[in-house]
Amino acid sequence: MTDRFKPLGETVGPLFAQLEQRVAAHVELTEKIREALTGPEKDHVVSASCRGDTLVVLADSAAWCPQIRYAQAQLLEVLNRATPNPGEKQVTKVKVRVGRKTPGPTQR
Repeated sequence: MTDRFKPLGETVGPLFAQLEQRVAAHVELTEKIREALTGPEKDHVVSASCRGDTLVVLADSAAWCPQIRYAQAQLLEVLNRATPNPGEKQVTKVKVRVGRKTPGPTQR
């Protein structure tokens, strides 16, 4: 008789580990973007991600998008300076979009 059922840790465990690494990288990039911004706009960055050679920054309001976009050169410099491997793709564009902050446990 074959063992049709595998322990959940064997099948889903590695997937959760990969997801955890991706989330950690996403959070780290968002923090790096906030640190690179010097004005009050840094408090309005919801998240940041890289898609190919484009940095996508989500702001909590359309009013803050131009200020973040204005800092594009500064953001690109910080990100490309921090690129550890010369073979890695460098970020060349910045897109700023409006995103929503997810409510915390006390805000629901």
